[in-house]
Amino acid sequence: MCYCCHAGHSSHGGNGIGIWGQSQNDGTKDTGSLVELQQVLSSLSETGKTISGMVLWRQQFFAMARVRFLKLRRERKGLLTMLLLFSISFIPHLLEHLFYEFYSKSWDLAPNKYFLSPGQQPQDPLTRLLVINKTGSSIDDFIYSLRRQNISLEVDAFGTRNGADEGSYNGAIAVSGNEKDLRFSIACNTKRVNCFPVLIEVISNGLLGIFNSSEYIHIDHRTFYEEDLDYEFGLLSAASFWIPMAAYSVPYIAMSSISDYQTKAHSQLRISGLYPSAYWFGQALVDIPLYFMILLLTQVTEHMFNIYTLQNMLTKILCDTGYVLSLVFLTYVISFISHNGKESSSICSFFFLITIILSIVVTDQNGHRLLGLLFCTILIPPFTLIGSLSIINQAFSDYMDYSGTSEFDILHLALLIPYLHFLIFLFILRCLEMNFRKKSTRKDPVFRIPPRSNDVYPNLEEPEGEDEDVQMERMRTADAMTVPDTEEQPIIIASCLRKEYSGKKKNCFTKRKKKVATRNVSFCIKKGEVVGLLGHSGAGKSTVMKMIAGDTKPTAGQVILKGSSGEDTLGSLGYCPQENALWPNLTVREHLEIYAAVKGLRKGPATIAITWLADALQLQDQLKAPVKTLPEGGKRKLCFLLSVLGNPSVVLLDEPSTGMDPEGQRQMWQVIRATFRNMEMSALLTTRYLAEAEAVCDRVAVMVSGRLRCIGSIQHLKSKFGKDYLLEMKVKTLAHVEPLHAEVLRLFPQAVRQERLSSLMVYMLPVEDVQPLSQAFFKLERVKQSFDLEEYSLSQSTLEQVFLELSKEQELGDFDEDPGASVKWELFSQEEL
Repeated sequence: MCYCCHAGHSSHGGNGIGIWGQSQNDGTKDTGSLVELQQVLSSLSETGKTISGMVLWRQQFFAMARVRFLKLRRERKGLLTMLLLFSISFIPHLLEHLFYEFYSKSWDLAPNKYFLSPGQQPQDPLTRLLVINKTGSSIDDFIYSLRRQNISLEVDAFGTRNGADEGSYNGAIAVSGNEKDLRFSIACNTKRVNCFPVLIEVISNGLLGIFNSSEYIHIDHRTFYEEDLDYEFGLLSAASFWIPMAAYSVPYIAMSSISDYQTKAHSQLRISGLYPSAYWFGQALVDIPLYFMILLLTQVTEHMFNIYTLQNMLTKILCDTGYVLSLVFLTYVISFISHNGKESSSICSFFFLITIILSIVVTDQNGHRLLGLLFCTILIPPFTLIGSLSIINQAFSDYMDYSGTSEFDILHLALLIPYLHFLIFLFILRCLEMNFRKKSTRKDPVFRIPPRSNDVYPNLEEPEGEDEDVQMERMRTADAMTVPDTEEQPIIIASCLRKEYSGKKKNCFTKRKKKVATRNVSFCIKKGEVVGLLGHSGAGKSTVMKMIAGDTKPTAGQVILKGSSGEDTLGSLGYCPQENALWPNLTVREHLEIYAAVKGLRKGPATIAITWLADALQLQDQLKAPVKTLPEGGKRKLCFLLSVLGNPSVVLLDEPSTGMDPEGQRQMWQVIRATFRNMEMSALLTTRYLAEAEAVCDRVAVMVSGRLRCIGSIQHLKSKFGKDYLLEMKVKTLAHVEPLHAEVLRLFPQAVRQERLSSLMVYMLPVEDVQPLSQAFFKLERVKQSFDLEEYSLSQSTLEQVFLELSKEQELGDFDEDPGASVKWELFSQEEL
């Protein structure tokens, strides 16, 4: 049996101060470095002005390209797998040409294998070529042209002979008509195979000779013809094999933004001031050349099998360029809409592949008619390359046959279709960013998207049962919104914030029940002030943080963020989210350099800031380490450094020291204090630990069930709520519980029962009931003897105990039900006793 009396000091509060004081005494070395850090940050805020406009856009553009390149380089396994699958598409084309080269045989069908040369002795099976003139006029020019082909001729100048009856000749040519319209009939000896194409060659070259042409037509014979294997002019060749695989690979290249969305890295970049257009064009700077190099590799590989003309190669390159632009930005549009990660890439790839295959089948069944090709090429972007090349093939053919102007129009249209697709998808992407994505803190100079606005959403709910300090803070916030800008104007103003979420339906016949995360939260933070939101999980701290960061739109209320000099343009916002929004394969230094570029720091000031910040949190030895190798505490340190980099006027810290060891927490608290001391930066910090709030915050607001329950400095809250006493009694017999409860209420009329455990009874006693302490202990000794208590204790309430008692209100019911907690709150307040 024992009892104890704790003389009116806050045990937890004293421990918190002791830890802080001890860290200052034991960390003299750290203190020196923190002073230097503060001096560096102060000098950077004065001399290291950030850039803006198109200069900042270019810097962000190259920063995003660097991120994309580094992610590709560190994820080589996936890229190599994709290239391997893409190479498989060439196997049919390779086997086709190997088959052709192996089985193909060629015979030279030259005239000297059928006819004698001038002056050559008769030699079986060669004969002279019989020429029969049935024109009735001279054909000396044609005869002369035939002799120039080194062929021995026998000419029937009067046309009396019939070539079909001359079996002693391998072939005969009968010329009829007139000088301006010569007509030719040929007769071939059936014993001499392939004589017919040879006579065609002789006649063709004879006509060319009449016009003094230097060209020569040659005919050969093969078992297989390349025309049976490839399309005309070699523009399509193996396209039916490799273009579907090329389209299949695009989502695996260009859908990395989905991983940024899942890790919340994209949201972190947007809050830090990244232009949406710089994000997409930066990725495109890597994705487009990579995809174009893959297509170019296919062209080179195909060129090994088919020798193309320069015109054909240029045409292919123009089509490839437009196709790459259109398909990459189409994939960006799909990745914007879809957020299911690798599943989205696989589904999109499969969709592209099936679409192209079906389009090839449909156009083939349609006989590659021009209208059908145009329809599929315009409406089916993955099919555009095959469709454009097919249309160009037909245009080339028509031009050679007819030389009409319409073929030129078709050719130009085929070349322009993929570029028109690119412009359309770029416009769609810009519209999606403007209408469906959270706004950045800066105006996008390329997409022309305005920055986030201070929209007002009316809050019809009237605050009830608020503490007087919370009411005063609400009035201060209302005044800050109506008073014109001054030097003392708060940097952060949160007015009447309310956030509702749709709950789950219990069944298909019930309506969705709304879940209220925050109710009428109002506060403001002045320049250089650090305010802490203290509360347990589910209190609504992170929801308030996300609404201020612009990551979540409030159901009601308004958020106003000011620049450090009072200007409306915020520039960049420092945000350390509860989740580590980091790229696993990038190093610590790469993260810091990229965010420095996004926030507009020039290279020189950024290097200085990165060095000192890393040194202050002892990350200098891990600057070259990939983030995935860091412990949880190291990741939290990096997230904090990213939030304060660039000296933003507003910094939001959502439980920055969670997951860190005590030594890491001590370092974090010191750096936070050094960062914001005597600076124009303001910070809102959320935490579940009173010690952290004591260490770094100028003021603390306690949140319970989405409401502000109290707000003020630590000393103010201690003096206001740390006066009550806590009585704990442990009974041996459960039958004594009810009589004991009645006895306590008789001895201490204003006592409030805190715990309802079976054997432990806890009461909050106002100071009036306890004073004098000697009389209180005398009463308790009598109670102990009367009810045979196992033990009891009487101690002064600490601020931690008050915080814990306030937090228990969340256990009373769901957010959208009024828990009636204001009654208990009023009993806790000394002024109401």
